[in-house]
Amino acid sequence: MKCPAMLRTLRMLCIFFAFLASPVVANAAPAPAPAAPPAMFTGMRYLENGRVRLGINLDLGGAVTFLADKKNGGKNIINSFDWGRQIQLSYYSGPIPYIGPNGEKPMKHWEGLGWNPIQSGDAGGNKSRTLFCERRGANAIFTRCVPLQWPHTTGVAGECEFETLYSLDGNVLTLEATIRNRRADKTQYHARVQEMPALYTNGPWFNLVTYLGDKPFTGAPVTRLVTKNNQRGWPWVHFYAPENWVALLDERGTGIGVFQPETMTFNAGFHPNDAKKGFGGEKDAQTGHIAPVGVHVLDHNIVWSYKTVFILGTLDDIRGYAEKHWKNRAPPRWNFKNSRHGWHFNGNMRDTGFPLNDALDLRFTKASALTGPVTFWKAEDAPVLEIEGAFSTASKTAHVTVAIQPVAKSDFTDWLNWSEGNASVEAEKREKAQKFPPAAEIRTTLPLRADGVLRTHKIRLSDLPKYNGAMKKLELHFYDTGSAKIKRISLKN
Repeated sequence: MKCPAMLRTLRMLCIFFAFLASPVVANAAPAPAPAAPPAMFTGMRYLENGRVRLGINLDLGGAVTFLADKKNGGKNIINSFDWGRQIQLSYYSGPIPYIGPNGEKPMKHWEGLGWNPIQSGDAGGNKSRTLFCERRGANAIFTRCVPLQWPHTTGVAGECEFETLYSLDGNVLTLEATIRNRRADKTQYHARVQEMPALYTNGPWFNLVTYLGDKPFTGAPVTRLVTKNNQRGWPWVHFYAPENWVALLDERGTGIGVFQPETMTFNAGFHPNDAKKGFGGEKDAQTGHIAPVGVHVLDHNIVWSYKTVFILGTLDDIRGYAEKHWKNRAPPRWNFKNSRHGWHFNGNMRDTGFPLNDALDLRFTKASALTGPVTFWKAEDAPVLEIEGAFSTASKTAHVTVAIQPVAKSDFTDWLNWSEGNASVEAEKREKAQKFPPAAEIRTTLPLRADGVLRTHKIRLSDLPKYNGAMKKLELHFYDTGSAKIKRISLKN
Protein backbone atom coordinates (compact mmCIF):
# COMPACT_ATOMS: atom_id res chain seq x y z
CA MET A 1 0.00 0.00 0.00
CA LYS A 2 1.37 3.41 -0.89
CA CYS A 3 1.58 5.88 1.96
CA PRO A 4 -0.87 8.84 1.99
CA ALA A 5 1.95 11.42 1.94
CA MET A 6 3.37 10.03 -1.30
CA LEU A 7 -0.06 10.01 -2.93
CA ARG A 8 -0.62 13.65 -1.96
CA THR A 9 2.78 14.64 -3.42
CA LEU A 10 2.08 12.87 -6.72
CA ARG A 11 -1.35 14.48 -6.93
CA MET A 12 0.11 17.99 -6.39
CA LEU A 13 2.78 17.44 -9.07
CA CYS A 14 0.08 16.32 -11.55
CA ILE A 15 -1.93 19.46 -10.82
CA PHE A 16 1.18 21.70 -11.23
CA PHE A 17 2.19 20.25 -14.63
CA ALA A 18 -1.41 20.35 -15.85
CA PHE A 19 -1.48 24.05 -14.96
CA LEU A 20 1.70 24.71 -16.99
CA ALA A 21 0.24 22.94 -20.00
CA SER A 22 -3.11 24.76 -19.89
CA PRO A 23 -3.75 27.88 -22.03
CA VAL A 24 -4.23 31.17 -20.19
CA VAL A 25 -7.74 32.56 -20.65
CA ALA A 26 -8.55 36.13 -19.67
CA ASN A 27 -11.41 36.66 -17.24
CA ALA A 28 -11.79 32.88 -16.80
CA ALA A 29 -14.27 31.75 -14.20
CA PRO A 30 -12.67 30.67 -10.95
CA ALA A 31 -11.93 26.98 -10.73
CA PRO A 32 -14.36 24.97 -8.62
CA ALA A 33 -13.29 24.22 -5.09
CA PRO A 34 -11.59 20.85 -4.74
CA ALA A 35 -13.77 18.04 -3.43
CA ALA A 36 -13.55 17.42 0.28
CA PRO A 37 -11.38 14.44 1.18
CA PRO A 38 -13.23 11.28 2.21
CA ALA A 39 -14.05 10.97 5.89
CA MET A 40 -11.52 9.01 7.92
CA PHE A 41 -13.32 6.60 10.23
CA THR A 42 -10.64 6.19 12.87
CA GLY A 43 -10.19 6.90 16.56
CA MET A 44 -12.71 6.78 19.39
CA ARG A 45 -16.36 7.82 19.32
CA TYR A 46 -18.36 8.26 22.51
CA LEU A 47 -22.04 8.10 23.37
CA GLU A 48 -23.35 8.89 26.82
CA ASN A 49 -26.34 9.79 28.91
CA GLY A 50 -26.74 10.59 32.58
CA ARG A 51 -25.99 6.99 33.58
CA VAL A 52 -23.70 5.29 31.02
CA ARG A 53 -20.68 6.25 28.92
CA LEU A 54 -19.98 4.12 25.84
CA GLY A 55 -16.80 4.26 23.74
CA ILE A 56 -16.34 2.47 20.42
CA ASN A 57 -12.99 2.21 18.64
CA LEU A 58 -13.14 2.82 14.89
CA ASP A 59 -9.57 1.54 14.60
CA LEU A 60 -11.03 -1.81 15.68
CA GLY A 61 -14.05 -1.95 13.41
CA GLY A 62 -16.30 -0.16 15.89
CA ALA A 63 -15.86 -2.68 18.71
CA VAL A 64 -16.69 -1.49 22.24
CA THR A 65 -13.53 -0.73 24.20
CA PHE A 66 -15.08 1.53 26.87
CA LEU A 67 -18.23 1.08 28.91
CA ALA A 68 -18.74 2.68 32.31
CA ASP A 69 -21.58 2.96 34.79
CA LYS A 70 -21.44 6.50 36.19
CA LYS A 71 -23.60 5.55 39.17
CA ASN A 72 -21.22 2.78 40.27
CA GLY A 73 -17.74 4.25 40.08
CA GLY A 74 -17.52 5.25 36.42
CA LYS A 75 -14.62 2.87 35.68
CA ASN A 76 -14.17 1.11 32.36
CA ILE A 77 -15.55 -2.42 32.47
CA ILE A 78 -14.19 -3.61 29.08
CA ASN A 79 -10.92 -5.52 28.64
CA SER A 80 -8.67 -5.01 25.58
CA PHE A 81 -5.65 -7.18 26.35
CA ASP A 82 -5.62 -8.24 22.67
CA TRP A 83 -7.89 -7.86 19.62
CA GLY A 84 -9.82 -11.00 20.54
CA ARG A 85 -11.53 -9.34 23.52
CA GLN A 86 -13.69 -6.15 23.83
CA ILE A 87 -17.41 -6.37 23.10
CA GLN A 88 -17.31 -7.42 19.48
CA LEU A 89 -18.93 -9.52 16.78
CA SER A 90 -17.49 -12.92 15.95
CA TYR A 91 -18.80 -15.60 13.57
CA TYR A 92 -17.85 -19.16 12.61
CA SER A 93 -18.21 -21.37 9.53
CA GLY A 94 -16.22 -23.81 7.40
CA PRO A 95 -13.89 -24.91 6.13
CA ILE A 96 -11.60 -26.02 8.96
CA PRO A 97 -8.87 -24.90 8.67
CA TYR A 98 -9.67 -21.83 6.61
CA ILE A 99 -6.99 -20.91 4.06
CA GLY A 100 -7.04 -17.29 2.85
CA PRO A 101 -7.69 -16.37 -0.81
CA ASN A 102 -3.95 -15.98 -1.45
CA GLY A 103 -3.01 -19.19 0.36
CA GLU A 104 -2.60 -17.57 3.78
CA LYS A 105 -2.54 -20.24 6.49
CA PRO A 106 -3.85 -19.68 10.03
CA MET A 107 -1.80 -20.00 13.18
CA LYS A 108 -1.58 -23.65 14.20
CA HIS A 109 -3.01 -22.79 17.61
CA TRP A 110 -6.18 -21.29 16.10
CA GLU A 111 -6.72 -23.35 12.93
CA GLY A 112 -9.50 -25.39 14.56
CA LEU A 113 -11.70 -22.26 14.56
CA GLY A 114 -12.08 -22.43 10.78
CA TRP A 115 -13.60 -19.40 9.06
CA ASN A 116 -13.75 -16.88 11.92
CA PRO A 117 -14.00 -13.16 11.07
CA ILE A 118 -14.10 -10.88 14.10
CA GLN A 119 -14.76 -7.19 14.48
CA SER A 120 -11.53 -5.95 16.09
CA GLY A 121 -8.69 -7.58 14.16
CA ASP A 122 -6.60 -10.72 13.97
CA ALA A 123 -4.24 -12.76 16.14
CA GLY A 124 -1.29 -10.98 14.53
CA GLY A 125 -2.39 -7.58 15.85
CA ASN A 126 -3.74 -6.29 12.52
CA LYS A 127 -6.83 -4.12 12.88
CA SER A 128 -10.14 -4.31 11.05
CA ARG A 129 -11.17 -1.39 8.83
CA THR A 130 -14.18 0.79 9.61
CA LEU A 131 -16.02 1.80 6.44
CA PHE A 132 -18.67 4.06 7.91
CA CYS A 133 -19.81 5.64 11.17
CA GLU A 134 -22.61 8.04 11.99
CA ARG A 135 -24.58 9.31 14.94
CA ARG A 136 -28.29 8.55 14.82
CA GLY A 137 -30.04 11.00 17.04
CA ALA A 138 -28.82 11.74 20.54
CA ASN A 139 -28.69 8.15 21.78
CA ALA A 140 -27.42 5.90 18.97
CA ILE A 141 -24.37 5.33 16.78
CA PHE A 142 -24.03 3.09 13.70
CA THR A 143 -20.88 1.49 12.23
CA ARG A 144 -19.94 -0.71 9.29
CA CYS A 145 -16.61 -2.51 8.98
CA VAL A 146 -14.62 -5.11 7.08
CA PRO A 147 -13.58 -7.66 9.73
CA LEU A 148 -10.44 -9.78 9.77
CA GLN A 149 -9.98 -13.53 10.15
CA TRP A 150 -8.91 -13.94 13.78
CA PRO A 151 -6.81 -17.14 13.30
CA HIS A 152 -4.52 -15.43 10.77
CA THR A 153 -1.67 -12.99 11.31
CA THR A 154 -1.50 -11.24 7.95
CA GLY A 155 -4.71 -9.19 7.84
CA VAL A 156 -6.93 -11.61 5.92
CA ALA A 157 -10.30 -9.92 5.30
CA GLY A 158 -13.49 -11.76 6.13
CA GLU A 159 -15.33 -11.57 2.76
CA CYS A 160 -18.20 -9.98 4.63
CA GLU A 161 -19.21 -6.78 6.37
CA PHE A 162 -20.35 -6.26 9.95
CA GLU A 163 -22.87 -3.64 10.98
CA THR A 164 -23.52 -2.51 14.53
CA LEU A 165 -26.12 -0.13 15.90
CA TYR A 166 -25.46 0.85 19.53
CA SER A 167 -28.14 2.69 21.49
CA LEU A 168 -28.37 3.88 25.10
CA ASP A 169 -31.48 4.09 27.28
CA GLY A 170 -30.81 4.74 30.96
CA ASN A 171 -28.61 1.93 32.27
CA VAL A 172 -29.17 -0.23 29.15
CA LEU A 173 -26.96 -0.59 26.06
CA THR A 174 -28.63 -2.33 23.11
CA LEU A 175 -26.55 -3.81 20.30
CA GLU A 176 -28.18 -4.63 16.97
CA ALA A 177 -25.65 -6.73 15.05
CA THR A 178 -25.72 -7.76 11.38
CA ILE A 179 -23.40 -9.83 9.20
CA ARG A 180 -23.57 -9.46 5.41
CA ASN A 181 -21.71 -12.34 3.79
CA ARG A 182 -20.12 -12.03 0.34
CA ARG A 183 -18.08 -15.21 0.20
CA ALA A 184 -16.69 -16.53 -3.07
CA ASP A 185 -16.92 -20.05 -1.62
CA LYS A 186 -20.60 -20.98 -2.06
CA THR A 187 -20.40 -24.23 -0.10
CA GLN A 188 -23.17 -24.61 2.49
CA TYR A 189 -21.18 -25.61 5.55
CA HIS A 190 -22.75 -27.21 8.60
CA ALA A 191 -24.09 -25.01 11.37
CA ARG A 192 -21.58 -23.70 13.91
CA VAL A 193 -21.87 -22.18 17.36
CA GLN A 194 -22.03 -18.37 17.01
CA GLU A 195 -21.15 -15.86 19.74
CA MET A 196 -23.97 -13.30 20.03
CA PRO A 197 -21.64 -11.43 20.80
CA ALA A 198 -18.51 -11.90 22.95
CA LEU A 199 -17.97 -9.71 26.04
CA TYR A 200 -14.72 -9.44 28.03
CA THR A 201 -14.54 -7.53 31.31
CA ASN A 202 -11.65 -6.25 33.38
CA GLY A 203 -10.48 -8.11 36.47
CA PRO A 204 -12.74 -6.48 39.12
CA TRP A 205 -15.83 -8.02 37.46
CA PHE A 206 -15.31 -11.70 38.23
CA ASN A 207 -18.45 -12.97 40.03
CA LEU A 208 -20.31 -14.98 37.39
CA VAL A 209 -24.01 -15.23 38.20
CA THR A 210 -27.10 -16.63 36.46
CA TYR A 211 -30.19 -18.74 37.09
CA LEU A 212 -29.87 -22.51 36.56
CA GLY A 213 -33.06 -24.51 36.91
CA ASP A 214 -36.45 -25.39 35.48
CA LYS A 215 -38.61 -22.68 37.08
CA PRO A 216 -37.53 -19.42 35.43
CA PHE A 217 -38.78 -16.13 36.90
CA THR A 218 -40.53 -17.70 39.86
CA GLY A 219 -38.25 -16.13 42.45
CA ALA A 220 -35.94 -19.17 42.60
CA PRO A 221 -32.39 -18.37 43.79
CA VAL A 222 -29.55 -17.66 41.38
CA THR A 223 -26.33 -19.64 41.07
CA ARG A 224 -22.86 -18.13 41.48
CA LEU A 225 -20.74 -20.12 39.06
CA VAL A 226 -17.48 -18.23 39.62
CA THR A 227 -16.45 -16.52 42.85
CA LYS A 228 -13.12 -15.24 44.09
CA ASN A 229 -11.97 -18.37 45.85
CA ASN A 230 -13.80 -21.27 44.16
CA GLN A 231 -10.99 -22.01 41.66
CA ARG A 232 -13.44 -21.84 38.78
CA GLY A 233 -13.62 -19.87 35.56
CA TRP A 234 -11.08 -21.33 33.15
CA PRO A 235 -11.52 -23.14 30.86
CA TRP A 236 -14.75 -21.31 30.08
CA VAL A 237 -17.88 -23.08 31.26
CA HIS A 238 -21.00 -23.82 29.22
CA PHE A 239 -24.51 -23.87 30.69
CA TYR A 240 -28.25 -23.61 30.09
CA ALA A 241 -29.71 -20.31 31.33
CA PRO A 242 -33.52 -20.40 30.83
CA GLU A 243 -33.92 -16.78 31.97
CA ASN A 244 -31.70 -15.69 29.02
CA TRP A 245 -29.26 -13.61 31.11
CA VAL A 246 -25.80 -13.88 32.71
CA ALA A 247 -23.96 -11.30 34.84
CA LEU A 248 -20.39 -10.47 35.88
CA LEU A 249 -20.31 -8.50 39.13
CA ASP A 250 -17.62 -6.92 41.28
CA GLU A 251 -17.17 -7.36 45.04
CA ARG A 252 -19.81 -4.67 45.70
CA GLY A 253 -22.38 -6.60 43.65
CA THR A 254 -22.52 -4.25 40.66
CA GLY A 255 -21.42 -4.84 37.10
CA ILE A 256 -22.83 -5.87 33.76
CA GLY A 257 -25.46 -8.36 32.62
CA VAL A 258 -25.99 -9.81 29.14
CA PHE A 259 -29.58 -10.52 28.05
CA GLN A 260 -29.98 -12.43 24.78
CA PRO A 261 -33.66 -13.20 24.10
CA GLU A 262 -32.97 -15.68 21.28
CA THR A 263 -30.67 -18.12 23.08
CA MET A 264 -30.50 -19.85 26.44
CA THR A 265 -27.00 -21.32 26.13
CA PHE A 266 -23.94 -19.37 27.25
CA ASN A 267 -20.18 -19.70 27.48
CA ALA A 268 -18.63 -17.71 30.32
CA GLY A 269 -15.95 -17.64 32.99
CA PHE A 270 -12.90 -15.86 34.30
CA HIS A 271 -9.22 -16.20 33.45
CA PRO A 272 -7.13 -17.22 35.35
CA ASN A 273 -9.10 -19.61 37.58
CA ASP A 274 -7.24 -18.89 40.82
CA ALA A 275 -7.65 -16.58 43.79
CA LYS A 276 -6.09 -13.67 41.87
CA LYS A 277 -9.44 -12.19 40.94
CA GLY A 278 -10.72 -8.73 41.59
CA PHE A 279 -8.02 -6.53 40.06
CA GLY A 280 -6.58 -5.53 36.71
CA GLY A 281 -7.22 -2.98 33.98
CA GLU A 282 -8.07 -2.99 30.31
CA LYS A 283 -4.57 -4.06 29.17
CA ASP A 284 -4.12 -6.81 31.77
CA ALA A 285 -4.53 -10.51 30.99
CA GLN A 286 -7.08 -11.36 33.68
CA THR A 287 -10.58 -11.09 32.32
CA GLY A 288 -14.18 -12.10 32.76
CA HIS A 289 -16.09 -13.46 29.78
CA ILE A 290 -19.71 -13.91 28.67
CA ALA A 291 -20.94 -15.04 25.26
CA PRO A 292 -24.52 -16.03 24.48
CA VAL A 293 -24.13 -18.83 21.92
CA GLY A 294 -26.56 -20.15 19.32
CA VAL A 295 -26.11 -22.68 16.52
CA HIS A 296 -26.63 -21.17 13.07
CA VAL A 297 -25.88 -21.86 9.41
CA LEU A 298 -24.02 -19.00 7.73
CA ASP A 299 -24.67 -19.16 3.98
CA HIS A 300 -22.18 -17.56 1.60
CA ASN A 301 -24.63 -14.66 0.99
CA ILE A 302 -26.56 -14.53 4.26
CA VAL A 303 -27.74 -11.36 5.95
CA TRP A 304 -28.34 -12.27 9.59
CA SER A 305 -29.16 -9.95 12.49
CA TYR A 306 -29.68 -10.34 16.21
CA LYS A 307 -30.23 -7.98 19.14
CA THR A 308 -28.45 -8.28 22.50
CA VAL A 309 -28.87 -6.09 25.56
CA PHE A 310 -26.26 -5.14 28.19
CA ILE A 311 -27.61 -3.96 31.55
CA LEU A 312 -25.37 -2.07 33.97
CA GLY A 313 -26.11 -2.07 37.69
CA THR A 314 -26.99 -4.57 40.39
CA LEU A 315 -28.15 -8.16 40.13
CA ASP A 316 -31.72 -6.97 40.74
CA ASP A 317 -31.38 -4.45 37.88
CA ILE A 318 -30.16 -7.16 35.52
CA ARG A 319 -32.62 -9.89 36.44
CA GLY A 320 -35.49 -7.40 36.61
CA TYR A 321 -34.83 -6.22 33.05
CA ALA A 322 -34.67 -9.82 31.80
CA GLU A 323 -37.94 -10.75 33.51
CA LYS A 324 -39.73 -7.76 31.99
CA HIS A 325 -38.52 -8.62 28.45
CA TRP A 326 -38.59 -12.45 28.59
CA LYS A 327 -40.28 -13.97 25.51
CA ASN A 328 -41.05 -17.51 26.68
CA ARG A 329 -44.27 -17.07 28.63
CA ALA A 330 -46.06 -18.73 25.70
CA PRO A 331 -44.85 -21.93 23.98
CA PRO A 332 -42.37 -21.22 21.16
CA ARG A 333 -43.45 -20.93 17.53
CA TRP A 334 -41.20 -20.60 14.50
CA ASN A 335 -42.25 -19.09 11.18
CA PHE A 336 -39.66 -19.61 8.45
CA LYS A 337 -40.71 -16.77 6.18
CA ASN A 338 -37.22 -15.23 6.00
CA SER A 339 -35.16 -16.79 8.80
CA ARG A 340 -34.22 -20.23 10.15
CA HIS A 341 -34.52 -18.89 13.73
CA GLY A 342 -31.70 -21.14 14.89
CA TRP A 343 -33.05 -24.34 13.31
CA HIS A 344 -30.26 -26.26 11.62
CA PHE A 345 -29.67 -29.61 9.93
CA ASN A 346 -27.47 -32.56 10.73
CA GLY A 347 -26.40 -35.62 8.77
CA ASN A 348 -27.60 -35.97 5.19
CA MET A 349 -29.72 -32.83 4.97
CA ARG A 350 -29.31 -29.43 3.36
CA ASP A 351 -31.62 -26.60 2.38
CA THR A 352 -31.58 -24.41 -0.72
CA GLY A 353 -29.89 -21.58 1.14
CA PHE A 354 -30.45 -17.90 1.74
CA PRO A 355 -32.87 -16.22 1.10
CA LEU A 356 -35.47 -18.67 2.43
CA ASN A 357 -38.48 -17.57 0.35
CA ASP A 358 -41.17 -18.33 2.96
CA ALA A 359 -40.04 -21.83 3.97
CA LEU A 360 -37.20 -24.17 4.88
CA ASP A 361 -36.67 -25.82 1.49
CA LEU A 362 -35.00 -29.09 2.51
CA ARG A 363 -33.39 -32.01 0.72
CA PHE A 364 -32.72 -35.11 2.80
CA THR A 365 -31.72 -38.76 2.66
CA LYS A 366 -31.88 -41.44 5.33
CA ALA A 367 -30.54 -40.58 8.79
CA SER A 368 -31.15 -36.83 8.57
CA ALA A 369 -32.23 -34.49 11.33
CA LEU A 370 -33.65 -31.00 11.64
CA THR A 371 -32.76 -29.55 15.05
CA GLY A 372 -34.36 -26.61 16.81
CA PRO A 373 -32.71 -24.07 19.10
CA VAL A 374 -32.38 -24.65 22.83
CA THR A 375 -35.38 -22.97 24.44
CA PHE A 376 -37.93 -23.48 27.26
CA TRP A 377 -41.57 -24.47 27.50
CA LYS A 378 -43.87 -26.32 29.86
CA ALA A 379 -45.40 -29.49 28.48
CA GLU A 380 -48.80 -28.73 30.01
CA ASP A 381 -48.89 -25.44 28.03
CA ALA A 382 -48.11 -27.15 24.70
CA PRO A 383 -50.03 -30.43 24.24
CA VAL A 384 -49.98 -30.15 20.43
CA LEU A 385 -47.17 -29.86 17.87
CA GLU A 386 -48.06 -28.47 14.44
CA ILE A 387 -45.82 -28.77 11.37
CA GLU A 388 -47.06 -26.83 8.36
CA GLY A 389 -45.31 -28.03 5.26
CA ALA A 390 -45.27 -29.99 2.02
CA PHE A 391 -43.34 -33.29 2.07
CA SER A 392 -42.32 -35.35 -0.96
CA THR A 393 -40.96 -38.91 -1.13
CA ALA A 394 -41.08 -41.66 -3.74
CA SER A 395 -43.42 -43.69 -1.53
CA LYS A 396 -45.71 -40.71 -0.77
CA THR A 397 -44.95 -41.22 2.93
CA ALA A 398 -42.32 -39.54 5.12
CA HIS A 399 -41.43 -41.40 8.31
CA VAL A 400 -40.53 -38.78 10.86
CA THR A 401 -39.52 -39.15 14.51
CA VAL A 402 -40.29 -36.24 16.80
CA ALA A 403 -37.68 -36.14 19.57
CA ILE A 404 -38.15 -33.84 22.58
CA GLN A 405 -35.40 -33.09 25.10
CA PRO A 406 -36.66 -32.42 28.66
CA VAL A 407 -34.86 -30.11 31.06
CA ALA A 408 -32.85 -32.40 33.35
CA LYS A 409 -30.60 -32.20 36.40
CA SER A 410 -27.66 -31.95 34.01
CA ASP A 411 -29.02 -28.49 33.13
CA PHE A 412 -28.71 -27.34 36.75
CA THR A 413 -24.92 -27.08 36.57
CA ASP A 414 -22.14 -25.86 34.29
CA TRP A 415 -19.92 -27.95 32.03
CA LEU A 416 -16.32 -27.27 31.13
CA ASN A 417 -16.01 -26.23 27.50
CA TRP A 418 -12.74 -27.96 26.70
CA SER A 419 -9.86 -29.69 28.42
CA GLU A 420 -6.70 -28.33 26.77
CA GLY A 421 -5.20 -31.75 27.53
CA ASN A 422 -5.71 -31.31 31.27
CA ALA A 423 -6.35 -34.70 32.90
CA SER A 424 -8.10 -33.19 35.93
CA VAL A 425 -10.52 -31.34 33.65
CA GLU A 426 -11.35 -34.56 31.80
CA ALA A 427 -11.87 -36.31 35.14
CA GLU A 428 -14.30 -33.57 36.21
CA LYS A 429 -16.26 -33.99 32.99
CA ARG A 430 -16.59 -37.74 33.58
CA GLU A 431 -17.63 -37.20 37.18
CA LYS A 432 -20.33 -34.73 36.19
CA ALA A 433 -21.60 -37.00 33.44
CA GLN A 434 -22.09 -39.76 35.99
CA LYS A 435 -23.64 -37.47 38.59
CA PHE A 436 -25.89 -35.53 36.19
CA PRO A 437 -26.90 -37.81 33.30
CA PRO A 438 -29.03 -36.13 30.63
CA ALA A 439 -32.71 -37.01 30.55
CA ALA A 440 -33.82 -39.52 27.94
CA GLU A 441 -35.46 -38.02 24.88
CA ILE A 442 -39.21 -38.35 24.50
CA ARG A 443 -39.86 -39.84 21.05
CA THR A 444 -42.68 -40.71 18.74
CA THR A 445 -42.47 -41.88 15.13
CA LEU A 446 -45.29 -41.29 12.67
CA PRO A 447 -45.89 -41.38 8.93
CA LEU A 448 -46.61 -38.04 7.28
CA ARG A 449 -48.35 -37.75 3.91
CA ALA A 450 -45.63 -36.89 1.42
CA ASP A 451 -47.41 -36.08 -1.81
CA GLY A 452 -46.03 -32.54 -2.18
CA VAL A 453 -49.25 -30.90 -0.94
CA LEU A 454 -49.00 -28.15 1.69
CA ARG A 455 -50.91 -29.12 4.85
CA THR A 456 -50.71 -28.80 8.62
CA HIS A 457 -49.67 -32.01 10.39
CA LYS A 458 -50.81 -32.19 14.04
CA ILE A 459 -49.15 -34.41 16.66
CA ARG A 460 -50.66 -34.79 20.14
CA LEU A 461 -47.62 -34.65 22.39
CA SER A 462 -49.79 -34.95 25.50
CA ASP A 463 -50.40 -38.61 24.59
CA LEU A 464 -46.69 -39.39 25.01
CA PRO A 465 -45.54 -40.94 28.30
CA LYS A 466 -43.25 -38.66 30.33
CA TYR A 467 -44.24 -35.56 28.37
CA ASN A 468 -44.69 -33.37 31.41
CA GLY A 469 -42.80 -30.58 33.11
CA ALA A 470 -40.08 -28.42 31.57
CA MET A 471 -38.86 -29.04 27.99
CA LYS A 472 -35.93 -27.45 26.14
CA LYS A 473 -35.44 -28.73 22.58
CA LEU A 474 -37.26 -30.24 19.62
CA GLU A 475 -35.78 -32.33 16.79
CA LEU A 476 -37.22 -34.01 13.70
CA HIS A 477 -35.51 -37.16 12.36
CA PHE A 478 -36.13 -38.32 8.78
CA TYR A 479 -35.77 -41.93 7.57
CA ASP A 480 -36.58 -41.56 3.86
CA THR A 481 -35.07 -39.81 0.85
CA GLY A 482 -37.03 -36.82 -0.28
CA SER A 483 -37.70 -33.13 0.16
CA ALA A 484 -39.82 -30.82 2.28
CA LYS A 485 -40.90 -27.22 2.36
CA ILE A 486 -41.63 -26.39 6.00
CA LYS A 487 -43.31 -23.03 6.57
CA ARG A 488 -43.99 -23.23 10.30
CA ILE A 489 -43.36 -25.33 13.43
CA SER A 490 -45.55 -24.46 16.42
CA LEU A 491 -46.06 -25.75 19.95
CA LYS A 492 -49.67 -24.98 20.82
CA ASN A 493 -52.25 -25.33 23.55
